[in-house]
Amino acid sequence: MSRARSLLARLFSRRRTNTHGHERSIYVNTPLPASHTDSLPHYAPNQIRTAKYTVLSFVPKNLLEQFRRAANIYFLFLLILQFIPAVTTGLPGLSALALFTIIALTMIKDGYEDSKRSASDREANRARAVVLGQEWVNVNKAPAHAMRPRGLMRLVGSDSGAGGSVGGAVPGAAPQAVHTRTQPQFDVVRDMDIDGDSWAITEWRHIHVGDIVLLREGDSVPADLVLLGSSDPDGTCFVETKNLDGETNLKSKHAPAATLHMTCPQQLSAFRCIIDAEPPSTLLYSFKGSIQIIDSNDRDPLGVDNLLLRGSVLRNTQWVTGVVVFTGDETKIMMNAGETPSKRSRIERMMNYQVMSQFALLFALCLLSAILGGVYYSRANSFQALFIVPFETSSGKSAPLYGFLTFWTALILYQTVVPISLY
Repeated sequence: MSRARSLLARLFSRRRTNTHGHERSIYVNTPLPASHTDSLPHYAPNQIRTAKYTVLSFVPKNLLEQFRRAANIYFLFLLILQFIPAVTTGLPGLSALALFTIIALTMIKDGYEDSKRSASDREANRARAVVLGQEWVNVNKAPAHAMRPRGLMRLVGSDSGAGGSVGGAVPGAAPQAVHTRTQPQFDVVRDMDIDGDSWAITEWRHIHVGDIVLLREGDSVPADLVLLGSSDPDGTCFVETKNLDGETNLKSKHAPAATLHMTCPQQLSAFRCIIDAEPPSTLLYSFKGSIQIIDSNDRDPLGVDNLLLRGSVLRNTQWVTGVVVFTGDETKIMMNAGETPSKRSRIERMMNYQVMSQFALLFALCLLSAILGGVYYSRANSFQALFIVPFETSSGKSAPLYGFLTFWTALILYQTVVPISLY
């Protein structure tokens, strides 16, 4: 039962994790404590999905969205009425063809627009990133087999990319137990000013909390990072945040004083620390955390000036390094994005008010026809013989019943007061 609810949640909502509201501790080159050895915290994967639909959810979710419109429900109700022999006025198939054509064309349009979002998601998820790899293990990452979707979940969303991530070792394993990247495999970075033999290229979707990422000038930040060092001797870098807040002026970020000396991958591989971070938050200009240096037992505070946000671009700085603290849907830019809204134009919203007035006019016409029909039906047999086609009912022929059926028949006859061509 719980798996069925999980599948439905994946079908009709964007992927979310249950770590919101909890602080996190990130261990860098430090064995996990005993409390984390058996069960690692489940962090959101860095793969994002802004598309509204998946392969399984497209048809039911799109139909549900289309029939949220009162007009579509109205036309569907009229179609059902025409299948009732006592009130039908023609072939119901013709009305069904018109309604199904409108729904199908709208579904094709929505599917095309969502395919563009999916293409944009794939481009972002498969963007290249440089991380500390080769002979380095991220102890914060769960084993790869525990992160792959199974069964129908593979159709609901694409692969989380666990197989291509750093490490894969059991939490708490010794650093000698090295697991390098297996899928996909890329060449080692060699066009770097610093030693490139310890760096490897991966994709954004393969980045996990605790990975050490290298950014060069012009690179976009793939996840929310705590800055460790930069090419500037005082640990300063500049980022452009117009994708986050629309501002084109550059903002300066600073590395903690305890990490300024780390300017090569060998120092990063040997540097031991624990980063404590606040729960994922939507506040772009707020961050609270601390970094504890294991060797010196010093603890320095971390603020928003030490945090590089996903979506920002590195400018006027040759290179920076940072530790990933938030990924995917838990990054600040994604938490502020929310669900993809349903597009409704101002004309469509204005037309709804016009249609409601037409509904009132249609109801008045049908009610008047029903009253007059019942009155004339009960007056004389001659009127019945000349103008009314006899029909058989279980309750017999009566004026109230005839007026009731006339109301629904008139609703079908006058349906063009609200033309389906409007939609």
